[in-house]
Amino acid sequence: MTTPSTSLAAACLLAALATTTPAQPPKPPQTVFVGYLYGAPAGVDYSLYTHICHAFVTADADGRIRPNPRVPDRNLTAAAHQAGCRVLLSLGGWGWDQQFAAIVQSPEAEDRYVRDVLHLVDSFDYDGIDLDWEYPDSDTEIPGFERLASRLRTGLDQIASRKGRHLELTMAVAAGPWALRWLRPDFMTKTFDWLNVMTYDMAGAWTPYAGHNAPLFPSSRQPQGPPLSVQSTFDYLLNQQKYPPSKLALGIPLYGRGFAVDQPYASTQNAPQRRLPNGDYKNLAQLATQGWTRLWDDETQVPWLIAPDRSAVFGYDDAQSVALKARFARDHHLRGVFFWQIHGDRLPDGSTPLQAAARHALFNTPSSTPSNPPASPPPSQNP
Repeated sequence: MTTPSTSLAAACLLAALATTTPAQPPKPPQTVFVGYLYGAPAGVDYSLYTHICHAFVTADADGRIRPNPRVPDRNLTAAAHQAGCRVLLSLGGWGWDQQFAAIVQSPEAEDRYVRDVLHLVDSFDYDGIDLDWEYPDSDTEIPGFERLASRLRTGLDQIASRKGRHLELTMAVAAGPWALRWLRPDFMTKTFDWLNVMTYDMAGAWTPYAGHNAPLFPSSRQPQGPPLSVQSTFDYLLNQQKYPPSKLALGIPLYGRGFAVDQPYASTQNAPQRRLPNGDYKNLAQLATQGWTRLWDDETQVPWLIAPDRSAVFGYDDAQSVALKARFARDHHLRGVFFWQIHGDRLPDGSTPLQAAARHALFNTPSSTPSNPPASPPPSQNP
């Protein structure tokens, strides 16, 4: 039997339900456009980036921070913030694996290191930490790595609670399964805001052939080893390791690597020992106007530069290839892209054509950047 009071209650409930605002879907994570700054900050246009990774803070095996006149820098964080750019303090870098491993083997060193790093973040107003341990890749290192990362995450959250803004924790990770397989996806996804996947250095002085530094797709001409490319790396991370795309940023190098051979993928076993030109894009762009020939590889979707006398080749990236990589990141719903390092494509007029082309492709923003470097032939040739 329905009473007047129950009827009134039901009517009120129905009215409340009718006027309740539907729950909003979770906001998608911000697409990131990250630049690693290694060196002086002169001339940096912070408005180009969502984040700068300020490299590097290093420490000794006892966890004591090594003095660096450029890092940290309160003036840098203030200038970046004024432009709407967040700044992460980058820890470590290439060659500091043993120091990280030693720090986490000593409770006293680890305590000192965590305390002092967090103090730098807080005092110099950084927006988080970028951990560059290259690489935790053994049964003895992984427990200490995970503990260190967890402590940094907890410490950042405590500072964030006091400052009233989220502080981010990211990590630079290798592009190959040989190192990635040691990282547990569930831990990495829970602990880090995203991972900067270093999809470059896929060939160099250590390979017995003249491979490309950062091919977007694998080459059938690669003479040995597993296929190396941006695509194969993200296939492993997304489809085998099951990382969420929003936890991965694609690395774009602003430099190339050269070999003293006459054609791409040639053997380097008996190559002459000669000094090659600097591989930064800003230098390679000049070579492209001085008789070097640009060849586009349709299979890998990246360019090469060939010396006039065919005494050297460079596998590098230009505006066309970085735009394709940025579109790859967009089409695969990745967190975004990042660059090592941001001075690499700065031309004498102050422009950064590769980063401008990537930003245009990632965000679909207007761009006046040419699709190819100066004196480029149509992109129809294969090396």
